[in-house]
Amino acid sequence: MDVRRLLTVVSAGLVGMAATAVGTPMAAFAAPAAPKSWNALRGTDDVHKINVAWKAVADIDHYVVDFLTGDVETVVNVPASQLSYQIAAPDNCAAYKIRVGAADASGAATLTTWSSLKSLGPGYVSGLATGREDNGTTVTASWNTPASPGWTPVTGYHVVFSRNSDGVVLSDTTGTATTFRYPGTDGAKTYSLSVTAINNYGTCLTAKSTIQQFKPADPTDLVVQRLADDPGTVQVVWKPGTGGPAPTYYQINYGESKMTGSVKVDATQTSGTLKLDTAKSWMIEVKAYNANAGSGAATGSVPIWTGPGTTTTPTPDATPTPAPSTPATGGGSAPDPTSTTTSTTVTTGSDRTPPTITTTLSATPKNGYFATPVTIHFTCADDSGTIAKCPADIVASNDGVSQRFSGTAVDAAGNTTTRTLTLSVDQTPPTITATVIGTKSDAGWYTSAPTIHYTCADNLALATCPADSPIRVDSVNQKITGTATDKAGNAGTATVVINLDQVAPVITATVLGDATADGWYTKAPTVHFTCTDESSGIAFCPADRVLDADNVGQKVVGTAIDRAGNTATATVVVNLDQTAPVVTATVNGSPNFTDWYKTPPTVHFTCTDTGSGIASCPEDTVVTTDGSAQTVIGTAVDKAGNTAGARISVNVDQTAPAITASVVGDKNANGWYKSAPTVHFDCSDSLSGMANCPADIPVQMDGTGKLLMGTATDGAGNTATASVSINLDQTAPKITATVTGDKSADGWYKSAPTVHFDCSDEGSGLADCPADITVGTDGADQRITGTAIDKAGNPATAGVTVSVDLLGPEITATVTGTKSADGWYSAAPTVHFTCTDTGSTVASCPADVTVSGEGAQLSVPGTATDKAGNSTTTTVSLNIDRTAPAVTVLGAVKSTVYGAENTPSVSCRTTDSGSGVSTQAVMTHTSDEKGVHTVLCAGGVDKAGNKAAPVSITYTVEPSIPWLIALTHQYLPNANAAVLKSLDTSVNKRYFLIYIAQVLLLSAGKNPALSVTQAKTLVYWAYVLDKKY
Repeated sequence: MDVRRLLTVVSAGLVGMAATAVGTPMAAFAAPAAPKSWNALRGTDDVHKINVAWKAVADIDHYVVDFLTGDVETVVNVPASQLSYQIAAPDNCAAYKIRVGAADASGAATLTTWSSLKSLGPGYVSGLATGREDNGTTVTASWNTPASPGWTPVTGYHVVFSRNSDGVVLSDTTGTATTFRYPGTDGAKTYSLSVTAINNYGTCLTAKSTIQQFKPADPTDLVVQRLADDPGTVQVVWKPGTGGPAPTYYQINYGESKMTGSVKVDATQTSGTLKLDTAKSWMIEVKAYNANAGSGAATGSVPIWTGPGTTTTPTPDATPTPAPSTPATGGGSAPDPTSTTTSTTVTTGSDRTPPTITTTLSATPKNGYFATPVTIHFTCADDSGTIAKCPADIVASNDGVSQRFSGTAVDAAGNTTTRTLTLSVDQTPPTITATVIGTKSDAGWYTSAPTIHYTCADNLALATCPADSPIRVDSVNQKITGTATDKAGNAGTATVVINLDQVAPVITATVLGDATADGWYTKAPTVHFTCTDESSGIAFCPADRVLDADNVGQKVVGTAIDRAGNTATATVVVNLDQTAPVVTATVNGSPNFTDWYKTPPTVHFTCTDTGSGIASCPEDTVVTTDGSAQTVIGTAVDKAGNTAGARISVNVDQTAPAITASVVGDKNANGWYKSAPTVHFDCSDSLSGMANCPADIPVQMDGTGKLLMGTATDGAGNTATASVSINLDQTAPKITATVTGDKSADGWYKSAPTVHFDCSDEGSGLADCPADITVGTDGADQRITGTAIDKAGNPATAGVTVSVDLLGPEITATVTGTKSADGWYSAAPTVHFTCTDTGSTVASCPADVTVSGEGAQLSVPGTATDKAGNSTTTTVSLNIDRTAPAVTVLGAVKSTVYGAENTPSVSCRTTDSGSGVSTQAVMTHTSDEKGVHTVLCAGGVDKAGNKAAPVSITYTVEPSIPWLIALTHQYLPNANAAVLKSLDTSVNKRYFLIYIAQVLLLSAGKNPALSVTQAKTLVYWAYVLDKKY
């Protein structure tokens, strides 16, 4: 194939397209970078909305907003065109963690680190600490401000304190303090305290604490060991716990798999001993007790004794010394029944074997004691088969500890065996007495909780005695029984009957009578008392009491007493008044000698009351109505409703007399008189009458605005004034005329002058002065006059002469030169001016102007002047361009070598800074087979007709072998590796004609791998490389 012929169809445009299609090879896959700048802020106008905003990231598919609240995570995809997102955050108690990221189309994203927003409401208070004071009866607590106070500062704390045994809330308060104190608690009970912080957005998290019983601290350093010389005895030693209240006793508990026995030890001791079986292992614990509760345990253990000579012994209960402060457990347990056997043998005969003897008991002991008589039965046997004697049954029926009972068996040969039993019997119940500690009324009632104290005793071994029992429930005939038991199981009881009424009776006081709204009675009221009591009943209720003495704040007290002696008091306050108040009236004002007031007087009332006090006193009354002997009445009322009145009379004349002034004489229209007038006064008063009216006044002196006054007075002293103003003048005014304006040396005004008149009059003043006259008419020696007139009608005249020329001269301009079709001169033109004037004539006219500059709209002005000083200017605008336009080649640099991937796009540019481009330069673009391109730009012309010089450059476009391989791979994305390798080899070894043949084959056939355009592009560049190498 002729490669040159194939390349002829590859135009410059195709080459450019092929070069444009070559892109940068795709980089290795990586998620887009996260936004470098972003923030998440609560809204300024709505904090329940969180605004997330970020700066744009290039080349992404979308953004990701990821936020956490609690254990819920929400992920939102946001379009790439959007740079913000708003999160709805309605929960005041929710904190948020937020981050943003940028993602590609596959969803791969890189996210920022988390940003946290605290909740609007406050978090937990910190450092909540509780304790007890006052021997455990006062609970205290303190805490600190939450580490997270929320969006606004903490405004307070909600504190709830309750008792755990019944759930009763003892205190529910809200305040700003960070401490709590509650007295009167029971040290034996547990309580709960909750503290919740509050801010402007409410509450969120509650800190809770349990207040334990007020009990001793746990014992420490427990040591348990068997005694070396007596392994059956275990010594227990401990140390008292630190902190908390002092114990009243210790208790040692012991057992094998669980605690089955216990021993009390006085609080002054910190040790004790136990008798424990050496063949068994034991668990041991020690607790400290007070009246409220027991502490936690200090624990230990005792292993099986493995020392020499171990024997199995019966397992007794522990036998420590009883604690002296706990008589309720006086006496220890008795040892279980034990037996010993003794035998004797004869020294003669063939039977020297003693018989055997065993015992059985009719009952089983409890704690080593028998509570009923026990029968001991003996059973005897002998190897010879013959028993000569066997003991009869023995009944142990007497109380006693470790009583010994023996029986002897004798066989026929005379051999003997004796068996001895040791046992304890206690058939007598313990004694118990109950004592009530408290104060009882004569009627047999207690008014505060009494305590039942029990005293117990037993002739042998006391097991239990009831603890003191406080009685807190109000009731009548309550039967309280306590039971004491001994080690044998015998029981004794003691019962007391209690009447308890801790609640005071209810008493109310009612006042019978009618009281005013101010709480006063006008008749003697009766105070009635009503008394009730739901427990022991009423013992005394006060009788009714009648109050008949006037007084204020009388306290009436009544006390009710119930049968238990509880008291309650009711108090009422009674006010009583039956006496009318006292009221007096006085007039405040200044009357004249005839007892008339000319200004409104004030009637003032003074009220007093020595009983209930004044409820209402008349307000001051201002007498504003004119009149003679007017009566003013006022009534006072006290708080009991009693009334009293007062009255007074006043004469009032507030109206000034009437006075008018009139002038007798002739006055012109301007109010001026030319002869002396007379002023006359008329006076009248319809109430207190006239006291004085002024006489007539003749006016004899000339003057301006002369004021004449007269004053009238009535009988109350009121005055009124009337006045008139008089003007008199007979002298004419003065007038002068002046011209205002700019006058030329030739005596002409070029703008309209103004003739101004100055007028004056020392008498009546000016009535009229001529206005300024503007002379707007052209002409020489024009006469202008004006006349002044004063207010008395006197005239005066003045005038001036002026010459006026208001019109400027006429001037025209003509241009000599050659202008293009676009209105531009390419050579310097000449401007000629012509001037005329029909008024004061022309004074000057401009000479011709030759314009040698260049530019658009060049202004050439010319001014003509007349003898009045008027001037007229005309301006002609010219476009002059004598410079040719400039032509440049764009897109490529002369003599530069370009790679095929950077083939330049070239063009011609024609510019002209003067008249502008009329015709653009035309580009001629040629290239040879070696990639050398020649660009010629010629034919540029500007609007003035100037022609531009042609411009030509050359440059070279050279492809590279790696570039051609990359372009081949780009065009063949689906080709197999062998094909691509063969093409790569041809290019790398510079077998370009082979490569061209391979490309042509790939573009042929029914389903070619390369399009015609792609094949032309590859063949062209292979041909260029072939020429290069």
